[in-house]
Amino acid sequence: MSTTFADLQINAPLVAILRDQKMETPTPVQVEAIPLILAGRDALIESPTGTGKTFAYLLPLLTKIDMDKKDVQVLVLAPTHELVVQIAKEAEKLLPGADHAVLPIIGGVDVKRQVERLKKKPVLVVATPGRLLELIDQRKLKVHEVKTVVVDEADRMLDAGFGKPVQEVMKKTLRDTQRLLFSATISDQIVAAAKAFTKEAALVRAQAPEGAAGVAHLYLVSDPRKKVDTLRRLLRLVNVRSSIVFVNQIEKVDEIVSKLNYHHLECRLLHRDASKEERARTLQKFRDGAFPVLITTDVSARGIDIPEVECIVHYDPAPDADTYIHRSGRTGRMGRAGLVFSILSPQERFIIQKFAKQTELAIAEKTMAYGALEDPRPERKPAAKPTAKPAGKGKPQDRKAGGGKPPVNAGKESSSAKRVHKKGGFGTK
Repeated sequence: MSTTFADLQINAPLVAILRDQKMETPTPVQVEAIPLILAGRDALIESPTGTGKTFAYLLPLLTKIDMDKKDVQVLVLAPTHELVVQIAKEAEKLLPGADHAVLPIIGGVDVKRQVERLKKKPVLVVATPGRLLELIDQRKLKVHEVKTVVVDEADRMLDAGFGKPVQEVMKKTLRDTQRLLFSATISDQIVAAAKAFTKEAALVRAQAPEGAAGVAHLYLVSDPRKKVDTLRRLLRLVNVRSSIVFVNQIEKVDEIVSKLNYHHLECRLLHRDASKEERARTLQKFRDGAFPVLITTDVSARGIDIPEVECIVHYDPAPDADTYIHRSGRTGRMGRAGLVFSILSPQERFIIQKFAKQTELAIAEKTMAYGALEDPRPERKPAAKPTAKPAGKGKPQDRKAGGGKPPVNAGKESSSAKRVHKKGGFGTK
């Protein structure tokens, strides 16, 4: 019999809300994380993207939170504006009717409005570290009642310029505050960095749900000069509602977008230099199905959470296995089916083979032919050309056609040759 949320001691109102959302069976990361969090343990929790990490910490923390106590009790730190807003929305769904209980705090917006909303006494704040520290230092946000701090996307938060602000936030809270780090990948470096502000933290590496096996990892080998055409043909072939294409160099993006649009494959660019409003509009249109293809870089895509993405294309190979996992995890979320493709030059084939070994994923090579994906045909080896026997080195008269006497042993096997045939070769026993 499978574990239920009630079995995990999630409170009855939350269980009822989950049931209304057709969520009755916890994912592996939720089964492993919820008891630790309810027990007050510090923890580093690794689980693939799209496996329910957000609810893995929101459910137990909202179970523990005291709604009658009008103080900030939970801080959630996230690296991007989009992710902050998404986490806040998920928390609000779990607290229907609790107006102003959840507050997202991000930079680039009017700080006075955020201060006004803080006066309404939220119990859970989701924030980017910079603006959060600003409000704490101005004494507009008091953290002496904070019971838990969560760092979402911990690998990026501690490895991409956020490390110092995160540690500063930790120093502002009390020493016995619970600290939780969640990420799709937790490296040894992250474990070491976390020791500075956690105490006897549990390390959990949760597996993806069984349904995640529905994600197919494939790659195509293409002439670098024809990569855009390979991408165009691939997108036509898979013909899904939503695909995200990752490129490594922003300089390539305009060419890709213009060529795909020229061939009536409508796509949009998620540009890192775009304003927050423009990014939000682009993402919302993509969610709504206004266009099927979103082109982006790793930096621009941080914090995107779109559950229904059906296909991921690594137009350029990911720089490392962790990034491959992060990109690929944007499809097949919560057990849905998904497709992941990498487009490689012949010289880049070794990269995907290395990722397959490091991630223990089966990543198969495919070709496109006659409107379908096929296994590559085995390469035919050219037939060996017959080689002329070297001319003899005897006396001139022996090398004349038909001239000279045959060697004494002609037509007879030497004793050593007999041993090779009889025993299967030299050195065999």
